[in-house]
Amino acid sequence: MAKKGLIYALLSALLFSTMNVFVKLLGTSIPAGEIAFARGLFGTVAVLIIMYMKGIHFSKEDRGLLVMRGLYGGFGMVCNFIALVHLKLSDATILFQMTGIFVFIFSALFLKESLPKGAGKWLALIFAAVMIMVNPFTYESFSWYALVAILGAALAAAAYTTIRTISKRGKHSNFEIMAYFMITSMFAGLVATDEFVMPQGSDWFIIVIIGGISVVAQFFLTGAFVTTNAVVAQFLQYVGVFISSFYGFLFFGESLALVTVIAGIVMFISSVMLSRLKEQQGLFKGGKIIEEKTK
Repeated sequence: MAKKGLIYALLSALLFSTMNVFVKLLGTSIPAGEIAFARGLFGTVAVLIIMYMKGIHFSKEDRGLLVMRGLYGGFGMVCNFIALVHLKLSDATILFQMTGIFVFIFSALFLKESLPKGAGKWLALIFAAVMIMVNPFTYESFSWYALVAILGAALAAAAYTTIRTISKRGKHSNFEIMAYFMITSMFAGLVATDEFVMPQGSDWFIIVIIGGISVVAQFFLTGAFVTTNAVVAQFLQYVGVFISSFYGFLFFGESLALVTVIAGIVMFISSVMLSRLKEQQGLFKGGKIIEEKTK
């Protein structure tokens, strides 16, 4: 099972990175919000078909939380797409990996989960690395789109934190939670789109590719967290940063600045250490690792 989980994690990282390439390509002619709407539409159809085949129905409980989870995730996806269009693939991907860090913070603030002992220094290192990447002190190098990427990571973390609250009650199927996300992400995409642009020619083909890849990638990501250690699965998701960097160089002629490489490595190591501390905290509390399954 663990080996299968590792394969799932690697495949999800590869597929999401590949999807990002098509998002960036399509973003030159189609607004990011419209792309998010299209992805949500494909996902909604796929999840509803699965729910119908499995006989899963929408419940009446926790609808407010389910809608909140969907809105957080939907607008987070829009922010991610906007960042992908306007930033280097590697930069956008690195900044969006801050999702896991925001989950730590939000869990402490809203779920009253204590931060692991020794987490402060790693959070400080991550903050310093982000400041280096965003560079808010030099106007010429500063990019508002970097802040959009960070906002997207925070919204995605809010979605995952809400999932934790919902999952603890044990009343909802994973597919129902995913359905709310897909449906509300269509709404988020529409709200974020100032003007609808009719796709032309190959745009339709790219939209279909984005929708199809996202559904399969989500399946592999969920499978990774279900069949292997959550820390290992999250660790392998960082492989997506390196894949995106390669894609950026191959398709868009992008190159990584040395300072970005250093900041990315610092974020990566600090995130892994935080995950290890969280895992150890679970060992001390329950005698076994308490793994959080994110969808």
